Amino acid sequence: MGRLSGMSRFGGDPSDEAARTPVRAAGAVLWRPADNPHGYELALVHRPRYDDWSLPKGKIEPGEHAAMAAVREVYEETGFVAALGRELGVQSYAVGERLKLVRYWAAEARAGRFLANREVDRLVWLPPDEVGTLMSYRRDAKLTAELTAVPFATAPVIVLRHCGAVARAAHRDADADRPLTAAGRAQADRLGEVLAAYGPAAVLSSPSLRCLESVDPYCIRAGVAVEVVPALSEEGHAEQPGAAAELIKVLVAEGGPVIVCTHRPVLPALLGAVGHAAQPGRASDELLLPGEFVALHVDGGAVAAVDRHAPYPTEG
Repeated sequence: MGRLSGMSRFGGDPSDEAARTPVRAAGAVLWRPADNPHGYELALVHRPRYDDWSLPKGKIEPGEHAAMAAVREVYEETGFVAALGRELGVQSYAVGERLKLVRYWAAEARAGRFLANREVDRLVWLPPDEVGTLMSYRRDAKLTAELTAVPFATAPVIVLRHCGAVARAAHRDADADRPLTAAGRAQADRLGEVLAAYGPAAVLSSPSLRCLESVDPYCIRAGVAVEVVPALSEEGHAEQPGAAAELIKVLVAEGGPVIVCTHRPVLPALLGAVGHAAQPGRASDELLLPGEFVALHVDGGAVAAVDRHAPYPTEG
C-alpha cells in the first residue's frame, strides 16, 4: 500500500485529480431602485488583488448551498443584504489549470452599507447602460445585458414539498400527525437557511404535522407565523380538488413573497394551475422530491421565470 499511497483514484498524482475538480462559486447581479431613466442601477466591485471590476461573487464553502453562498458573498463584498430573484445561469471559465463554475442570481440590494475591506476596496452603482464600460470581463457584461431579457424585479411564490417524513406504514396514528424523520428535520433546518436567501415571505401550510415541521425553522428565523390552509393538505385537496389551484392563482396575481408548503398529491394541481406542472430540467411527470421547492418568480401578476432547488448542495 505504501507504494500507492501517493496515487489518486485516477491513477495519477493527487494534484492531477485536484486540477480536474471544478472550482464552484456563486454570485449575483446586484441591483437597486434608482432615480434614472432605467429605474434601477447595478453594483460593481473592485478587487485590488486583481485590479479588476466585476460582479460580486465568491467560492462556495464545503457543504454550503449555492443560493446561501451567493447571499453571503454579496454581503461580504458589498455590505448589502441581498434578496435573490431568478437564477441567471452558470458562467464557466478557466482559472489556471482548473475550470471555474459560477452560479449567478438576480438579487435586490436591501439594507446595508459598503465598507472597504481587504478583498474589495471600492463599490460603484451604475446605470445598466454604463456598467459595460467599466467591467473588466466580457462575460460579466454579457450577463448584465441579458438581465433584462426576462423581468428581474420579481417576487417569489415558493411551492415546497414537505421534508422527509416517517413512512405511512410505520405510523400508527392519524396520517396528518405523521412527523418528519431525523433526516427530514435536518432538511428542514437547512431549508430555513436556503429560503431566507429569498428575503422575508409569508408562509402558508397544510395543517399536517410534517408540513408544519418543514416550515418551522424558516418561520422562527424570519419571525413570521404560519397560516394554516386546509386545502393544501391531502385530505383537504381530496374534498375540494380545485381549491389549491384557485389559491395559487390568487397568490401569483397578488405577487407578494410567499412560501406554500404542501404534499406530493397536491403539486400537479397547484403548479399546473399556473402553467408549471413540469419543472426546469425534469421530466414532465417528475414531481418535487421531499424538501425540494419551486420558486415561481412573479412580475405583474404572471410567472416570469421558474427555478427548482433542494435544501442541500447541488452542482447544477
